[in-house]
Amino acid sequence: MGRTQRKRNRNKVRNFRTCEECKEIVFFNSWLSKQGIRRNNKLVLAVFNETGRGVLTKKKIRPGEELMNLPLNLTINVTTILMDLQFCNIFLENTKLCLQHYKHSVTFQSLMALYLTYLKVQGSNSKWFLYLESLPKEYTTPYFLRGDILNYVDTDILAVISKQKDIINTSYCIFEEILSSTTSNDVTVKKLKDYFKMPIYEWAYFTVNTRCVFMDLTKVIDLINIQKSILNIICDNTKISLCPYLDMINHSPNARNETKLIVSSNIENIRIANLNNVLFTDVWFSIFTKNIFQPYSQVFICYGDSHNLKLITEYGFFLPNNELDFVSFSFESVDIFFRSQGIRLSQDQNLFISNHGLNKNLYIDLKGLSYNFYGLLMVVKYYYNRTMDVSRLLYSAAICSSNKDLDDIITPMVRDKLIKLKESIRKLESYMNQCVITNNCIALMSQYVNILEKFIKC
Repeated sequence: MGRTQRKRNRNKVRNFRTCEECKEIVFFNSWLSKQGIRRNNKLVLAVFNETGRGVLTKKKIRPGEELMNLPLNLTINVTTILMDLQFCNIFLENTKLCLQHYKHSVTFQSLMALYLTYLKVQGSNSKWFLYLESLPKEYTTPYFLRGDILNYVDTDILAVISKQKDIINTSYCIFEEILSSTTSNDVTVKKLKDYFKMPIYEWAYFTVNTRCVFMDLTKVIDLINIQKSILNIICDNTKISLCPYLDMINHSPNARNETKLIVSSNIENIRIANLNNVLFTDVWFSIFTKNIFQPYSQVFICYGDSHNLKLITEYGFFLPNNELDFVSFSFESVDIFFRSQGIRLSQDQNLFISNHGLNKNLYIDLKGLSYNFYGLLMVVKYYYNRTMDVSRLLYSAAICSSNKDLDDIITPMVRDKLIKLKESIRKLESYMNQCVITNNCIALMSQYVNILEKFIKC
């Protein structure tokens, strides 16, 4: 290397620091190796200025390279839970017939959260101790905002928080009942009864929420005949998993990757009663990148194409310049606005709107009104116009083009939304003790302002 090149390298400002020599990371990496992870040797853990902890590559990574390969028994998934008989006995050794009494009552994510809490009480006795220690101690989703700040957060964010609280509170109460009526004498179960409080359950729930990956094991195990297993209490599918180390790779919408479940030919449709860890040493979960990553740059994967409302409420981070963002309006709020303007929808109009689904997906994005929003406004303006066939207009190119007459109908409501958003942002910014969560909410609401201002200007 010449003197000039060395000088250039010295002048490069690094936006990260590696943490491979940290005591906790050394132990964690050692544990991963013992559990059989196959990891690209170019990768190391690092702390980045912009994203916090993530994964760095020391050498160039090219499309098609495997980032890592984990044996199935190094992931926490549906089989992990089903093979933990002491955990299952919480439900099976019970004064209540839990599988029938609580049939389809909780989500699999909630069950995973209870299982994480169960593992947490085991401390260093748990196989997963070092993984659990590597997890964040708190999360940055708006769910954890204080009540007074919530008064100024946008209604879309509040709606997600409300739904999350409903799921968490309902499942927490169910698990409390199950724990109080279990007859299991297992020491860990007894500890869990004392340890199981709302704060630790919320932490476990958002650990799963923010870090799980999609993993479909329906071809590996028989998940149809589950009536006699604890899966009988869940109301959705089991296609999520926690994957140590993989969950430390941060998200980028520009990243492209592919996951593969590599299964030995003799493993298929295993009955729940026949599950064992030895079988899953021949099942591997692998992830490949389709991107180029330069030396000493952060490696990213894509969690899926998502707008910022989902990113901040589900994962706890905001992406600037996200073209998928939109400002939604409920049909009820639009109808109230119509009435304030002297516009009353007839029974025939309401029936037409309902039959064509024009009372859903009403939003404004950077391109303008959504298809359904245009359609709704067409029904308002042209339904009784004998020279126009609204049904035909809905499926013509006309609905996809800008129509100032239709835009003008809704502009006063958009202006009112803008005023409320700006006032809420001002109040949020006035709080002295701002944090990542409030900053994310402010960033999203500011993006909403940009979208609505562009709509009015155009």
